[in-house]
Amino acid sequence: MEIKLVRYNPRQDKADLEALIADFQYRLDQLGEKVDLDKFSKEIDQRSKSLINRNSIVLAKDGNSLVGAGFFTIWTDFLGNQHCLIHDVVTRKENAFKNGIEEMILRELFNYLKKTMKIDKIGLWALKRDSNFQSVLMKLKIKKNTELDYYEHYL
Repeated sequence: MEIKLVRYNPRQDKADLEALIADFQYRLDQLGEKVDLDKFSKEIDQRSKSLINRNSIVLAKDGNSLVGAGFFTIWTDFLGNQHCLIHDVVTRKENAFKNGIEEMILRELFNYLKKTMKIDKIGLWALKRDSNFQSVLMKLKIKKNTELDYYEHYL
């Protein structure tokens, strides 16, 4: 398996990316999460309109086959501070955590954010029950923040 990392091309990659997200539901089911494929498709279409946002999507390909994807989001808070969040790395079950795909994608995202976007602080969320993703983060020497806890409130 020879993995090549590329940026998302909406004309070539949209159907494959949507199929990858649909296949990723196996992992989300384990974590008690769901994905709305219609909302995902609309968000990807919206991101494709901006080169910066389109470049926030990194794809891992084995030949012509899409085997993984990584995403980040940048936003500005009400104080004018810029924040960056890297989302869960998406892979198919047969490729998950075996071939270093997640690590390759994260390293590419880190490199792009630092060199191109000039961002030096990145947030990553890992559910407590997602030991696979936590293992990848530990391998990359990313430590859990001991000062912050994340709280959620449903209205």
